[in-house]
Order: sequence, then C-alpha cells, then structure tokens
Amino acid sequence: MKQTAGIFVDHRSIESQCINAFNSKNFGVNVFSDPTALFKSIVEAQLDVLVVDSGIESEDVRMIERYRIISPKLFIIILGENSGALHEYIEAGSNVVTDLQNIVKVINELQLEKSVKQLIAEEISDTWRLSPADYHLYSPSAKKIKLTVREYKFLTLLFETNKVVTKEEIKRQIIGGEYFTADQRIALLVARLRKKVHIETGLSIPIKSDYTNGYVFAGPSCIRK
Repeated sequence: MKQTAGIFVDHRSIESQCINAFNSKNFGVNVFSDPTALFKSIVEAQLDVLVVDSGIESEDVRMIERYRIISPKLFIIILGENSGALHEYIEAGSNVVTDLQNIVKVINELQLEKSVKQLIAEEISDTWRLSPADYHLYSPSAKKIKLTVREYKFLTLLFETNKVVTKEEIKRQIIGGEYFTADQRIALLVARLRKKVHIETGLSIPIKSDYTNGYVFAGPSCIRK
C-alpha cells in the first residue's frame, strides 16, 4: 500500500519539485489549493506526510497544532525562509522545518514508520483470516468463505497453534461421541473444506495432513474480526 503525501505550497516550481521527489519514493501525492480541502483530508486520515508553506496565511502555528491533534502520526514538513520564527512550528508539533533550497533533500531522506493500516494490510496480504464476528474464513485475496459450525471449530483449533493438532483432539472437540468411524469423518470434513475453498477462491487451503497424528495449518493465519 502506497503512502500518501499532501502538498500545500505557494510556489509552483517548489510544488513540482516536491511531486517529483515523492514520486521517486513511490508516494501517492495530493496537491491542495485551498485550506478547506487540506483540512478535510487530514480529518479523514488520508495523508502520511504533509509539506505546508508557512507563508500561506491559513497555515499558521495554531493550524499546525490542530493538524497534530487530529493526526498524531502525520509527518509535517514546514517550508519557510525565516528560520528565527519557524521554531514555533516545531513547538506546535511539526517534524521538520526547512527552506526552499533544501526541501527536496528533506523528502529524499524521509524515513517514515509504517502506519497501523499499512501493517495490517501487509499482514493479511498472504494470510488466511478466521473471523469470529461472522464465522467466515477470508482468503489472502479477501474472498469470504461461509463455514459450517464444525468447519469453524476445526479451523479455530488449527489457527490457534502452529503445531500438529492430533486426531484425538479433533475427535474430542469437533466430532464428539464414540465414533468408530471418527478418522473417516475427520478426513471427510477436511476434504469438503478443501473443495469449498477451492470453488470459492480458486486457492488451495494449506491444511497439511500428518497421517499418523493429525493436521496442521501450514500457511500464515490469524483470528481477527
């Protein structure tokens, strides 16, 4: 997932330089021409970085304080020439104060922590997710698979450990009763689940069988709403 930079400056040439610098770092870029649109974007948490010109009347110290309160993780770069007065912007919560000559260098050296949203997106990009909210399985491609109660309980057992879940444990918690055909019932449960997932997603669910002991989920997995 791309990080996004916002640019609100009063110099067309500097705007172009900032756009090129952010593009070279694979950022998405939003250019703002009025403070209302910028404020809305910050409220909606659309930005990871903001370059703002202190020479624009609306972008005073108090406004930067508002941005910081609304978006604590926003990386704010203040652009200005009067370094003596710009220390107030640092006190207001901006991360960097720089001038026209050094703005591109600041962007090129920018190192941001990944946002929670990005970390979650990366985590689930190859992860099978079991949701206790709706009792569905979600594939890495975010396709939803409706589960039976028994299938959900079975996957919960597998997801809660990275070790082999024994057939005895599966019999006790999932199958129940004193079935002489419990092994066959487990095998049928797994076969039906594999078929269902493949039909719904085109993927093979990574349930591996240890023929003498039980089953293990061999791919990245999580249980989360």
